[in-house]
Amino acid sequence: MKRLLGRLKADIGILPVNIKWIFAVVLLNNLGNGMISTLYNLYLQEIGFNKAFMGQLISMTALASAIFLVPVGFFSDRLGRKNIMMTGIFVTALCQIFRALFLSQGQLLLFSFTLGIFNSFFMVSNAPFLMENTTKENRIRIFSVNTALMIFSSMVGSIIGGSLPLLLIKLGVNTLDQSQRITLLIAASFSLLALIPMSKIKSKGSKKENQWPEFVKNITSKNNWRLMSKLIFSSGLVGFGAGLFVPFSNVYFENQFSLNSSTIGFIISAGQASTIIAVMMGPFLASKLGKVKTVFMLQILSIPFMIMLGDTSILWIAIIAFLIRQAIMNASGPISSTIMMEEVPENLKGLTNSLSQAVVQVGWAVCTRLSGIIIDGYGYEWIFYLAGTLYATSAIYYYFAFRGLDGRKSFVMKRAL
Repeated sequence: MKRLLGRLKADIGILPVNIKWIFAVVLLNNLGNGMISTLYNLYLQEIGFNKAFMGQLISMTALASAIFLVPVGFFSDRLGRKNIMMTGIFVTALCQIFRALFLSQGQLLLFSFTLGIFNSFFMVSNAPFLMENTTKENRIRIFSVNTALMIFSSMVGSIIGGSLPLLLIKLGVNTLDQSQRITLLIAASFSLLALIPMSKIKSKGSKKENQWPEFVKNITSKNNWRLMSKLIFSSGLVGFGAGLFVPFSNVYFENQFSLNSSTIGFIISAGQASTIIAVMMGPFLASKLGKVKTVFMLQILSIPFMIMLGDTSILWIAIIAFLIRQAIMNASGPISSTIMMEEVPENLKGLTNSLSQAVVQVGWAVCTRLSGIIIDGYGYEWIFYLAGTLYATSAIYYYFAFRGLDGRKSFVMKRAL
């Protein structure tokens, strides 16, 4: 880990100014998000809501993101990445504050839906912003550092989000739900602080309008839509599978093994640390095996550990399975994203990314609500079995749909230069 952090520091030192500022934004924003993702379901459970309602809240957020991802992508092209990202961060932080302060179901559903809308602002604009502020020579490294920073800051946030409520109780806060609420408000303040480095970014402006004829030609091409459909379908299967269990990881450890929020925060943070290492190893595996084979192998290898989470009642086995599954599955993400960016025409990258993320959000919207009902009625086993089936289907489909790309590596490289 020391070597990775040292390399990360060296990489950041030679970056363009705009990239340094956006990395500061990513650190602060993901620090707050990491705290909230670890704590919010535990907070809802503490104040008396069941898992079915938790699933409903998560599904409302995901549904809103799915609906607005594509139109937000078009607005991002027209209004500029900086304005869209600043608006998104500000409103999402306000929504997180309101979700901590208001307790009625109707209010929580409303703020969760609004949160999903404005979450999509940063989600859609971050990758195009990186593309516009990098060169072909440094782009891959900057995207890798961006991913590592997101995971690292979320990891630190998970530790803080799990530990701070217990510390506040020791310092005199009366009840656990009060200490959790204070922690959620602190988490939202980190996102608001992210607006400071965001304001330092210099806008590059929107794209030229004379590219419209080429865009129309590409978007009406059947071959392009066939390619985009394959990419979106495989991402959607993973999104549906992840929506079944990822949002309930913290509640799983609390209910199955009676762990407190601090211990859960450390487990989730350890998962993120293992993911950083796996993500760094991904490009090496891709260079040896080919990108498509690497994605297939990593996704398939994660499935036995997912099944293990559903079957085991032994804590140390569950922790090991959780860490390995998260690391090797998430290591495939940057590689599959690279394949998407290499294969899709330049002026369809944003649209393809928006559609892909929209389908993933639909998966979360549908499956988180379904998952809460399944857990309340049948326990945790079936959500892992169903997710494993979807992951396996995605991996097999992805391999057979794109295996030919590994055989023409040199063509892709020439086209990218």
